[in-house]
Amino acid sequence: MSLNYFLNKKIIDSMNQIIEEQSYLTLDFPLSIMQKMNFEPVQEIEGDKYLTNYFQAYTFTKNKELNDFILTSNISSLMFLENLAEGSSTISIHNMIRRIENGAKPKTKKEKLAMNLIEAVRLVKKADFEINEDNYELLIHILFRNTEFNLDRKANYYRTDNKKLLTDVLINFESIDDELKGLFKFINDTPENSFDGFTKAIIIFLQILIIQPYQKFNSTLALLMSLWFIGQSKEKEIFQIWIFDLLNHWDEIIEKINESFVNNLNVNNLLKVVKKYLQDSVKRGFIASLVKEWIAQDFEVRSKFFPSDYELIVLISILTERTKEVSVKRITDKLKIAGYAAVKKQEIKDALENLKSANIVKVTKNDANFTVADKQLNKYKYILE
Repeated sequence: MSLNYFLNKKIIDSMNQIIEEQSYLTLDFPLSIMQKMNFEPVQEIEGDKYLTNYFQAYTFTKNKELNDFILTSNISSLMFLENLAEGSSTISIHNMIRRIENGAKPKTKKEKLAMNLIEAVRLVKKADFEINEDNYELLIHILFRNTEFNLDRKANYYRTDNKKLLTDVLINFESIDDELKGLFKFINDTPENSFDGFTKAIIIFLQILIIQPYQKFNSTLALLMSLWFIGQSKEKEIFQIWIFDLLNHWDEIIEKINESFVNNLNVNNLLKVVKKYLQDSVKRGFIASLVKEWIAQDFEVRSKFFPSDYELIVLISILTERTKEVSVKRITDKLKIAGYAAVKKQEIKDALENLKSANIVKVTKNDANFTVADKQLNKYKYILE
């Protein structure tokens, strides 16, 4: 697997031949319904080329502190996505994850479920953890460990009806095993037949969401499978995926899947949307790395401006907004996960007060919005398209 597959003449020639014959690349998915997922290959090749180059241009993987923060954010985001963080603040979830990462033994159910996610993410990032059905079963067992689901029988954790589906694409629960076999065939197929790069990674993500094989953790599994596929790439060391921007637009992504179903499962628009939010995640990470560098320039003084993760989270949210002024409501919306306010309005206001006291941000004349007061930090708002 290569994220730079578009440099491979054999793959490009194969796609050009498909275009000449039928205009669209049609996948053998879903197996169990008439409609099949399809897209226009050239458009996705160009999109992958742009996104891959964007990742490579604005990489920040050498910053260990930031990488650790993104990992913590990813685990926390998955907990909110799966409703595992009920009654907890983002900061308490972050601190819990860090304690476990530092060797603390999980005791509560919430801690044990967090440990499951930490181990699952670690696993799919391992270079020697090949994508195959045996390793997939191991991943499933880790996700469902310490839950109410008994994995001795499939009926205990597989979806057993066609109710409460994530999307409008109806895959009968009796076809789940066949669809999963088709998924692995697609993953392991040659790029000449099944595409490659970010497009293929996103399609794997979409397939899991549509199949919805299990009673829980389908959304997390979809993201992990996609990250697992990307982790098999030759260029994996320069890619750090911050999943927050996808989860912030989760409802839109589900709606785009439903729109594609109405449009004969053509996913060009859907792929474009997901790639756009992956690009936003690169921007978020790169700006965060610049803020970390800014803090390091006078660490003894500036580190005190960030007593918790909230100050950094709120500042990054302001800096990734291209408008000069940002309201508390807009920051709140930018920090939602699947529609849930993972950071509460009062927590945002408290962080803003701390940033204001440090002369990092200031209020506008009508005291309604906030803008960046520090000149150096303000430049970061406009550094990336």
